[in-house]
Order: sequence, then C-alpha cells, then structure tokens
Amino acid sequence: MKKENDAKQPGLTRSERRKASTRARIVEAAERLMRDRGVEDVTIQDITEAADVGHGTFYLHFKTKGDVLRPLIQHLSDQVHVRVDQAAHGETDPALRMALGLRILLRAIAEDPLWSWYARSETSFSDLVSEMGTPPAQDMRNGLKSGRFEVADPAATTSFINGALVGMIASLDDGARPDDTADMTAELVLRVMGISAQEAHQIVRQPLETH
Repeated sequence: MKKENDAKQPGLTRSERRKASTRARIVEAAERLMRDRGVEDVTIQDITEAADVGHGTFYLHFKTKGDVLRPLIQHLSDQVHVRVDQAAHGETDPALRMALGLRILLRAIAEDPLWSWYARSETSFSDLVSEMGTPPAQDMRNGLKSGRFEVADPAATTSFINGALVGMIASLDDGARPDDTADMTAELVLRVMGISAQEAHQIVRQPLETH
C-alpha cells in the first residue's frame, strides 16, 4: 500500500512532516502485522513495538486498534472507485453504478481479511460506505435525487439495506460463495430501491470486466 502521508510533501512544517511520518509508520506496521497474524491476534502493544513508538504516541493518532484500519480501508475504497468507473464504461445510470459498486465492494470485502474484519466490526456498513465515500452510497443519493429510485421513506430504506448487507457479509463467513452473494445482494437492493425484478436482474448481469 502507498504511504498514507508523504512526509516530504510541500507545504507542511517540520513538525507536521514528523507527525505524518510517525502516523504512516504506525499504519504500515499495523497492516504488516494484521496481514501476517490476523487482526484479532494483533495488539496495540504489538503495533507500537513494530513501529518503534510509545503508547502515548499511538493514542495521539488513533483511539483504538480498529481506527488504524481506517486509512487502509480508505485506500481500498479508492481502488473500488476506480474499478467501478472502469466497469461502468462511461455509463452514469445510478442503478447500474450502484449495482457495480455493491458487487465490486462485496467481492473486495470477501477477498481481503482487513476489509472483512472492518466490515464486521463495530463500524456499521452504512458508515463504511458513506464515510469512505464508496460508490454505493454516492449512487444511492444520486438515484434518489434524480427519481431513478422510488422509495417512500429513504431513511428507513437505507436502514433496511444496511441490515441486509451486514447479514450478507456474515453469510460469507459461513461459507457462502462471494460472487453469488455479491450479485444476489446487488439485485435485491435494486428491487428495494424500486427497480423492477426483471430490470434488476438484467443490470446485475452486466459484466464486471474493467478493460
């Protein structure tokens, strides 16, 4: 992964560059340990020792172990953005883009242990997609605004979808096939957003090739 902050970027004071460098070192150490051992088996002490910083320094940058994953998830989220744009081939239809975003995002969560742990942590799926700016959240808002999606209560619908997505992620832990789960989830979400069953099925059958 690229460094979260480049300590040499212009415009920062010496103190800011030092702080950015320390934060990046903590993140890099955490990612290395978590990918090697698994998130649950890594402690804050493990991270501080690997990054060669004190506990006080760690807490200047992060509140919890889970918070260290946020910049990593942001980087992965940026990759999802790129893949959705490539797979959409210039199409702007919110339904198509939302389906692509969900299919790509859920596959990414299934394939990456850090994504998977973060999505199953205390952070809700709605916070994950909204706070990180991932395509499903953006395209849901665009679809509601344009009238492409028709729901009586957007807030309640969003809450319902959030619960369904959390359940789908849990099913991956129980051995569900990632591709089938991602595509089925995207189709069901489109139907909840007012897309007909036939059209939702057709949209979700669009290829995911990005080239």
